[in-house]
Amino acid sequence: MVFEQLLLSELRLIPVAMGSKTPAEQDLIKAMTANEELVALGLTLSPADIVRLAGSDSLDGFVAGVRDSLGDVKAKPMYPDFPSQVMEMSEAVFRFHQMVHYLSTYGIEDVTGAKVIRGWLPDMTETEKSKPDDTLLKAKTVALISEEDKYIVPYKRILSKTERMTDKERVIVRSCIEGLTPEQLSSVTVTFKQNLLDVFNSVFTSEKLGRDTKLQYLRSFCQHTGDVWKCMDYALTRAGFHFKTSQKRLLVQLLESYPIHDFRANLILSNKKGERTRLMLKFLDYNEYSRKKDFAEAVAALRDGRCRSWESRVKALVGQASPEALDMYAERPGMMLRHLTYLMRNGYSADKLGDKLLPLADKLKTQTLVRLASFFSRDGIEALGQERFEESVILARFSRSLLERRLAANDTPLKGKKIFADMPEFNLDASEIRVTDKSSEGGYIRSGLAYKIPENATAIRFFVYWNDKQRVDVDLHAAICKTDGTRQGVGWNSNFNTGTVVTSGDITHSDAAEYIDIDLVKGKSEISTVTLNIDLFSGYPTFGEIDECFVGAMAVAKTGADVKLYDPKNCFFTHYLTGKCKFMHYGFVDVQRGVIVFTGLEGRGGYHSESEAGGGLSLREYLGILFRAQGVSAVSTPEEADLTLVMGKPSKDSEISLIDHNFFME
Repeated sequence: MVFEQLLLSELRLIPVAMGSKTPAEQDLIKAMTANEELVALGLTLSPADIVRLAGSDSLDGFVAGVRDSLGDVKAKPMYPDFPSQVMEMSEAVFRFHQMVHYLSTYGIEDVTGAKVIRGWLPDMTETEKSKPDDTLLKAKTVALISEEDKYIVPYKRILSKTERMTDKERVIVRSCIEGLTPEQLSSVTVTFKQNLLDVFNSVFTSEKLGRDTKLQYLRSFCQHTGDVWKCMDYALTRAGFHFKTSQKRLLVQLLESYPIHDFRANLILSNKKGERTRLMLKFLDYNEYSRKKDFAEAVAALRDGRCRSWESRVKALVGQASPEALDMYAERPGMMLRHLTYLMRNGYSADKLGDKLLPLADKLKTQTLVRLASFFSRDGIEALGQERFEESVILARFSRSLLERRLAANDTPLKGKKIFADMPEFNLDASEIRVTDKSSEGGYIRSGLAYKIPENATAIRFFVYWNDKQRVDVDLHAAICKTDGTRQGVGWNSNFNTGTVVTSGDITHSDAAEYIDIDLVKGKSEISTVTLNIDLFSGYPTFGEIDECFVGAMAVAKTGADVKLYDPKNCFFTHYLTGKCKFMHYGFVDVQRGVIVFTGLEGRGGYHSESEAGGGLSLREYLGILFRAQGVSAVSTPEEADLTLVMGKPSKDSEISLIDHNFFME
């Protein structure tokens, strides 16, 4: 169930047993009815997938399975007719209720030492929640895949991206490795080195595969010995710094399967890495298992201090202002990119750097260039200081030129086409592509993308439900930045009701729910932004240790005692928190711009931190660079277009997904 939950939340994929029969009319009617039930959950299938579902052996029970994979708020808040009961309550009554509740949990535990599972809650009128809210958000398209492909499809999709996996993607990949055949494993190239670590270690420690087969796979995974050293370090740490004899033989054989010049070049990239390599050689008993004389001699040179690191050699050339330094950097363009400011400070002009690096743009990672372009849009001036303003402007322009060159080298379905961009749910100017700074909590709609708040929404509701076998206290908090520059907080240690932002009360035991509502109508005249924070106050050191912690944000049209408090069809995004942190800036609402953004930033300061809104490379700017690089003609209607570009899953053959193609960064 966890695996299928993750396929839905991270990739919007649902595995089904594809049937071979042609669906009968009653099957099609049944499948269309199932899709209507999905729409009530905020999801929908494409017309083609409705037909596939009709012929599937999974048709019976399909919706129930999807519902089980979605999160839910399974408990009432402290005031079940929220928000009206809180809005009508005096502060004295609210604070008294909270005091008694705290005494019934923390107080009793402190005085008696007895563990409390459930605390006191006020006896409040509870109206039956019979009315669903208006539908405010467009149903999100999900896609069906065959049960036979449920491991290989996500494995390829995740590992083909040249960026670090999220924690949840890592769980998916580990599950896939267990379900894939050796042939399927070796057919996928792992393009990002950090992701390689998990894949390498899973094969390296496998008890099913023989040594020759392992050698074949590990050799296909690692492009050079630099990859092997990284993966070996990861495996050694997880093995408690002890390898079996067979593992030592395998790793030495793997290292010596590469050309000797590659082995020498990667022994000591920097002095620090050289020290780590010496340590790993010791744990490998390298001399005992080495079978190639020239490799053993290279290791002896490293141990004797006769090897100079690549970094020390190139920095010596920079210190001499030698033009040969740039030639040496050109062998490792990624290092040159990382050292741009260092080179400019040492007298190398932007023109010279451009002449050397721009022709090598196709060897750079697009994600690195996106991050660089965003950094010098927002943080670069502050990072370099005002006295180096001109340098930061040059680097901003330079990073965009490199990005355009890099994107021009990509072979995408967009190249030379007429494209209609159809993403009405998102504000492209307020959206940014998060790469190295994206949230580890993941989600199909990645952090940084700005959902437009529907015009008929009257409130944004931030919610959490949690449950565990022991008492756990999870808290929501809203940090409000007002249009006049002043700040307010709403939460357990702040206001409970500002008139525009209101909390449902702080519950300190498990099987509980909390809400914070932001009134968009009243807030338009006085609120700039609201940062949404979630805090694990007690029970465990991290969110990931709680049995269930389900959090999200939704649009609200109607509030009333009889209106359902939680409605999945109106959720912008939801997450089961599994991370190794106890505090998170979950997202922010920009009331003035009318957008909401998931950020998922872990442990970043206090409740009153600024939102991460704006200032970086916007998604609109990125698409402009992409379109120029790919020779795209942007058109204003789908009828004029060869392809329609959508944010999420395509619902027609003429549509192509920006997210599924990872923003065409590969």
